[in-house]
Amino acid sequence: MSKPLHPLFRSERRAAWVLQFLVVVGVLVVLVLDVFGDSSPNQEAVTPEAVQANDQTIPEAASPDAEVPATVSTQPAPTSTEPVRAFTLVATGDIISHGAVAERADANVDDGWDFSEMFRRVRPILAGADLALCHLESPLSMHDDDLSFRGTFRVPSSLADAIAGAGYDGCSLASNHALDSGPSTVESTLYHLRRVGLATAGMADRAEAAGPAWFDPGGIRVAHLSVTDFLNGRDLPTDPPWLVGHLDVDLVAADAAAAVAAGAEFVVVSVHWGEEYRTDPTARQLEAADRLLRAPDVDLVLGHHAHVVQPVIVHDGKAAALGLGNFLTNQPGDDKNPCRSCPPHTQDGMIAWFSVADGANGPQVDDAGYVPTWVDRTNAYEIVPIGIDDPDHVDPAVLAASAARTAAVVEPDLRRLQFTAG
Repeated sequence: MSKPLHPLFRSERRAAWVLQFLVVVGVLVVLVLDVFGDSSPNQEAVTPEAVQANDQTIPEAASPDAEVPATVSTQPAPTSTEPVRAFTLVATGDIISHGAVAERADANVDDGWDFSEMFRRVRPILAGADLALCHLESPLSMHDDDLSFRGTFRVPSSLADAIAGAGYDGCSLASNHALDSGPSTVESTLYHLRRVGLATAGMADRAEAAGPAWFDPGGIRVAHLSVTDFLNGRDLPTDPPWLVGHLDVDLVAADAAAAVAAGAEFVVVSVHWGEEYRTDPTARQLEAADRLLRAPDVDLVLGHHAHVVQPVIVHDGKAAALGLGNFLTNQPGDDKNPCRSCPPHTQDGMIAWFSVADGANGPQVDDAGYVPTWVDRTNAYEIVPIGIDDPDHVDPAVLAASAARTAAVVEPDLRRLQFTAG
């Protein structure tokens, strides 16, 4: 016969049963809430990427006549995601191999002529730009057996190699010396510049080769035209007219429009014009520059021939450097090669610098500057970027005077740039 449970044991069994019942009820409540409970949104932060990837349909507040829920997109308003295209362009003044310049190039090597050291101090600046344009005024000899350095020019062809090695991408060629030796001048000059991979404008040896040089810096299609206002001993236009580009503002504007129709987004026009050794531009220069800048398809004008630096016009996304001065010459001459009409500032020049970027109406000039230059004729005819890579042997006062002469002409339209050599 079993013994009756002690009253304390009965109490413990009752408590255990109650506890077991509560656990079962709690589990049932959790399951019910999981199925039918509150479906309020998660409070975690939502990244913009997540919002963009998931549109949500949010019902409007209930109203008697509400029939269809409103759809609200959480995607941001559309904005342009295309990057702004941009490039930098540098341009320099007249390159002329006078006899003294060629003599130094001859002394640099045992055989031939080597002009490369003359550009070594400016090369980092030229090569560092997206587009670098030179102006070659002295035509090149085909075989270097008929050289001429006075009156008419036929200079050593290795000058082309030095220009390419300096970091240039192309050169303007239309000048008063373009036909010094007739059509053969055009053929030989173009042959050697093409040989070293430089684009050319202003000369053509056949109709198909006439027209602008083309470049694509920063993804922007650039056309480069080159024209001259005069030829030594010859009339313009040439016969045939495509042999050397000539300055007819209406024709240049039409050529720029044709370049745009062919895909150009930015048009550069190099012009050989003005009066030698005159800092103030002539009335014809000013009139032509004004008309060119008003032409809807011309964006930048680069001037040459005066052999001295002339003023710069920067206006409404366009610019005209009326005269870039000399870049490599023997001016103002010496006892052996005198130039009595050459003022001291024919030894001055500049590297004009332009920043071009997409604007509301296409690519335009959005910044402009310069580096003053000076030809060290006493030591290898090196082109000195003043304040950037000054030779130790040159009196700083001489360089400061040159820089001051250039600044007085181009500032404040251009700001002087500061680079770090190397």
